[in-house]
Amino acid sequence: MQPLIAHIQMPEGNVLHCQMPEGADEGAFTLGDCCLCEPDYGQDAGRLVKVEPLQPHAGVPSFRVLRKLAPEDAAAIEANAELAQKAKQAFVLSVRYEKTPVKVLHTRFSFGRERLFIRYSAAVAVDLRRFVSQIQRDYKTQVDLWQVSVRHEASLVGCIGVCGREACCCAWQRQFPNVGTRMAKAQDVALNPVTANGRCGRIKCCFAFEFEQYCKMGQDLPEAGSTVRCLSEGEDGTGVVIERNVMCGRMTVRTQGGRILKVLNDKVAVIHAARPVNQTREDNHEDSIGEWSEP
Repeated sequence: MQPLIAHIQMPEGNVLHCQMPEGADEGAFTLGDCCLCEPDYGQDAGRLVKVEPLQPHAGVPSFRVLRKLAPEDAAAIEANAELAQKAKQAFVLSVRYEKTPVKVLHTRFSFGRERLFIRYSAAVAVDLRRFVSQIQRDYKTQVDLWQVSVRHEASLVGCIGVCGREACCCAWQRQFPNVGTRMAKAQDVALNPVTANGRCGRIKCCFAFEFEQYCKMGQDLPEAGSTVRCLSEGEDGTGVVIERNVMCGRMTVRTQGGRILKVLNDKVAVIHAARPVNQTREDNHEDSIGEWSEP
């Protein structure tokens, strides 16, 4: 039987590639099952998000899936959560005199308490490793301490996007792409915090997801400011493109007579094309803490 590889999503958002138990088939586990796995630091619990056969010439992962979590494991998980809360309070007391305010976002023990995970955020880079040794001695464990970005903070805390659904970073997104203001410009989005920023206060990741599609769909669409002649029956006239709907292949034209028309791309002829936004020069990306400004 071909070995199966399980993708186990951990509470911190990272995904571990693990070997499935020997003899297990794809039907033995269901996506979304909570599983006990064995990474390099001991035993830990995560959620199964994908199962696939081992690819040819690919190395076999050293991590393993041991079993599904049983109902009797709930007591151990609850005890770990209570202990992690105490460790969080101890850590907060240790860092309370830092010049930069520190927000502790996520604290948990691995299933076997071999490791304590602590995630925190701060306005600037803060090294808190000097506070780790006392926590390790008190709780007899190793501490995995990370300062996270504002985007990762939103994924740990949880939020709802402007679309009304769970934010991508909370639901499935594990890596954050480089997002530039030119991506928002290509999608005809006004560059202001209300329309361009997500719940984390930084440029929406979805601009990067849809950027190539918008560029492809908008190649044959006149830029805003272009002078065009409408060819639709009863709407023959010259005007200026004031708005574009790239996905629909439609544009809004203000005629010389002051009329506002919404016409399809194949119903206009370009008289004078406006200069497109310079796509060869990369606009400012976010800096290390996610701030950005329009050039």
